Amino acid sequence: MTPSLVALVREGLLLALLLAAPLLVAALIAGILTGLVGAVTQVQDPSIGLVPRVAAVGAAILMFAPSIAHQLDAFASRIWPLIATIGAGGAG
Repeated sequence: MTPSLVALVREGLLLALLLAAPLLVAALIAGILTGLVGAVTQVQDPSIGLVPRVAAVGAAILMFAPSIAHQLDAFASRIWPLIATIGAGGAG
């Protein structure tokens, strides 16, 4: 495994974490808020907590989709030449 391939995999994993972060934060905030509302009202139905989380993740997808698409496009633009080099047997 070449150092360039290791760096490429590392960058891909970091990008995946970066792109998932807004969605995870939205789900976390919605879960905390619905948990607090459920504790105050003493309603412990699981579906009451699920619907706001799904809505928050959906809203986060709509808000962050352009940024996520731009970052994925930039990463793909950098990675395709390296994939061709690695596939051709070059050192990359």
